[in-house]
Order: sequence, then C-alpha cells, then structure tokens
Amino acid sequence: MLECALCLRQTGVEFSVNAALIPLIDALLPQTQCGKCGHDGCLPYAQEIGTGGAINKCPPGGSSTIAALAALLNTEILPLNPDNGIEAPRTVAYIREDECIGCTKCIQACPVDAILGASKRMHTVIVNECTGCDLCVAPCPVDCIDMLPLPASAPVAKNDSEQRALSGHWRERYYTRAKRLEKLHHANVARRKLASESAAQLMKQPPSKPINMGVWTPPPTTLPTTAPIMSQEKAQSDIAAAVARAKARKAALRKPS
Repeated sequence: MLECALCLRQTGVEFSVNAALIPLIDALLPQTQCGKCGHDGCLPYAQEIGTGGAINKCPPGGSSTIAALAALLNTEILPLNPDNGIEAPRTVAYIREDECIGCTKCIQACPVDAILGASKRMHTVIVNECTGCDLCVAPCPVDCIDMLPLPASAPVAKNDSEQRALSGHWRERYYTRAKRLEKLHHANVARRKLASESAAQLMKQPPSKPINMGVWTPPPTTLPTTAPIMSQEKAQSDIAAAVARAKARKAALRKPS
C-alpha cells in the first residue's frame, strides 16, 4: 500500500492513504492540540497527512516527529514549515494569579482541562497537565498568562517510548474533555427543547379567567367609637375612697396583735 501511494505521489496522481494508517499517524503526533498545523487538533492533521498532506507542519513535534512520519509513510524528510512556527523547547502556561479577574476564558480555551478556576475566582494552571499549546494566552483580556520554561517537577519524555506515553495521556484528556462538552451541549439542547415544548403547551391552553376577590372591608368593631369621660366629682370621690382604703390597711398593720 505504501509503495503504491509513493508511486502515485511521484506521478502526480491524486490518491488516498488507507484509513488504517490515520491512527498510526495520529500516534506519532505530540497531541498538544495546539492548532499550529492549521487544524483544530492533532487527529484532523493526521487525516490531512493520510490523504497526502505535508508532514512538516507540527512545530511541537519538530524534526523528530517529521522523521517518524517520513519513515512511516516512506517519504522524504522535510524541514519544518516556518509558516507554522519554529521548533522550540516545551513551555508551560503560568497565570499571574494576583492579576487574574476570573473571566474563565482561558479555561474554555484549554484543550486538556489543565486550568482550574471558576467565574469571578482566581485561576491556576495544573503544570503537570499543561501541553504548552499557548491557546490560553490570546483570550486572556488582562494579559496575565505567561509561557515559561518547563519546571523540574513537570514530566519530561526522555525517549520516544516516554514521549508516546505522554502524548497518549494528553490525547486521553483531550477526548475526555470533548465528551464532557458534548454531554453538556446535549443537556442544554434538551433543556431548551423541554422549555420550548412546555411554553407551546401553555400557549395552547385557554387563558384563565380572573377571580373576583371583591374589596376587603374591616370587620365591625364592638368598641364604642368614643370612650365615656369620667366627671370630676366622680374622679375625686374614687381617689378619696382609694386613699381611705390605703390608710386603713396601714393602720391595721400598726395595731399590736
């Protein structure tokens, strides 16, 4: 199959590589999901390569990835296309947390869920999960994200085997995020559909008639509207009687037993 594809390429005839090669091509890509190749992720670029696309459009993979792709496809090794970027040591994102306004735009941009935070709260990067894609830098409205050299604590691939394992880990996080977002999208669609159907059902029902509640009036009071006024003579008489009773009690207390 590879020999036939190579012959067709040399003769200028359009061809399509067997779809079985696409997972093998994808496995050689670094899985940073950075988009520097011009695609939304590594798998679409693998599909481009599988249909005859250039193998030299991946800056994070650099010369080693180009060489591996050339060996797989039995084609010549090309220098990295400068239009896609330059090969450089891996970096990771750092958020200057005291300047973060909690807008969540970097969280939405991160392809592997390597940023923690919430709306109106400080964000931070999980350094060991950051692929260095720098997709979080541009959306930040306050420019508080820096791409810095890899710290000593971050995982580093020392050989091709370790690099494949690290790439596989990033691929798994990327697809886990994609599944989560897809599930959330379907849930939102279902919620909007239910709300629309409920509103349509309510619109079909006849309008309810208003209930005449009448006008509230306070209950009649049993108290007289005006309290009777005591005469001065009556008041003086009651006071004198009260004083007499008080004197009599005091006298009774003083009388020896």
